[in-house]
Amino acid sequence: MHPHLPPVLDHIHRTSTYAAGHHPGWPYAPLLHGPCWTHATCRCGWAEIAESHRDARALARHHRRYAAEHPTFLPGAALRIGDRTHQADATGTHVSTTGTRHGWALADGIGDSALAAHAAGSAAATAAYVAADRGARAGLLAATGTLAAVHAGDTVMVVAAPLPPEQGGGWDLAWVGDCRAYEYDSDADVLTQLTVDHTEGQQLRDSLAEHYRDRPLELEELAARRDNVVTSSVATADDASIGRVTTTGPRRRLLLTSDGVHKPTPHPSLLRAVRTFSDPGSCANRVTLAARYFGGTDNAAAMVIDPVPAPVAAELVP
Repeated sequence: MHPHLPPVLDHIHRTSTYAAGHHPGWPYAPLLHGPCWTHATCRCGWAEIAESHRDARALARHHRRYAAEHPTFLPGAALRIGDRTHQADATGTHVSTTGTRHGWALADGIGDSALAAHAAGSAAATAAYVAADRGARAGLLAATGTLAAVHAGDTVMVVAAPLPPEQGGGWDLAWVGDCRAYEYDSDADVLTQLTVDHTEGQQLRDSLAEHYRDRPLELEELAARRDNVVTSSVATADDASIGRVTTTGPRRRLLLTSDGVHKPTPHPSLLRAVRTFSDPGSCANRVTLAARYFGGTDNAAAMVIDPVPAPVAAELVP
């Protein structure tokens, strides 16, 4: 991961159990009265709910036993509301009990309303769950179906899942709108943007690049005025409008951001954050804090995902 930094891998599969007030994958509705609902969670992002503390502890033991045998990922996320009335950004994580399937999503609701916030939360939770089993593209399309069935809210989103070794062993990414994914290569100290914004501004950059070849700053000024208009979204997504990219392993640190992060924050500052902070949660928090420092007022969301090889994860389980 980051050999020049203090290791943070001492407890990869540290689990905890606690009384539940809501479902771990769906925090928008209270649970029914009855059993002693209990959460079981793990640092790797796995979460489940049981009808008793005893069952939750049994699930946690099962997870610790089997998850260490497979590649592990340490996720960290941070959200800041800015000057908006509603936090319309959301993140989603799904890890199977045995640690064989993983999926993540970051969504940015369109508008400043409770409907936009609900759309982002619904889409992120659905996409992460489906992507863990069927890939990023399938996860995004499943979120499209969820929004069509539930309400008229809309959101943009980026979805990520790991590819198996036979398919390259890298990252599988799908997106609509202007949420982004970056990969950090610690050996070369390079942060590479993997996605391309689906905005009218980016369309202008692509179509007028040759015409403004000698005037790049003028083109950037022209395009920036249209960067707030997205050309694709979750509610309208189909095979033709979804962006898709895959990488070839080895997997490196992955950074997912909403436009409230990457629009105000200069690229060198994003690079400095992913280079400096080895803990993914601390890194995500610092990235959203940087957006505020550079004058960002929109909702800001960041998710950092660090891959840990299976043998290392197995050695570190107590």
